[in-house]
Amino acid sequence: MTLGLLVGRFGNFVRETHVPQADSTPVPPFPDSLNRLRDTVGHHLIPLVLIARSDGEFERRERDAIITHCVTFARTRGLELDGTGTVEFIEYVESYRPSLMQLDPALKRLEHGSHNELAALVAAARAVVEADGVIRREESRFLDQLNEELERLGVTS
Repeated sequence: MTLGLLVGRFGNFVRETHVPQADSTPVPPFPDSLNRLRDTVGHHLIPLVLIARSDGEFERRERDAIITHCVTFARTRGLELDGTGTVEFIEYVESYRPSLMQLDPALKRLEHGSHNELAALVAAARAVVEADGVIRREESRFLDQLNEELERLGVTS
């Protein structure tokens, strides 16, 4: 199965779990000092936060799973965060509310990545889904299937 098809299936999963939230709280701008981080992990951050906020809640454990994945992914791309950068990123993620309109550009970027990058994102999505302790069978089943397809391609997260 091609990367584009796998990314498309992942995108459909995010869309299906998304529940629009009526929240008029303004989201602060991404810290200028972290622009390089946004360029590196933004296409992972958007779907993960959409998944985490799909139930109307955003648990600390979900946020921590997202932060861990994004910081680890950035590190694999040669970007290290210092303590101040990490704190700024955590504060931003806590208030971040991406819209579904932001998902398509993120998915397009994922299509130009690698199977291993998608596998890491799927693993992070599973960590986010499981973080609040409420695991929906259909979510778990879908992520298992996507992971199996990646494994058949010889990909590991």
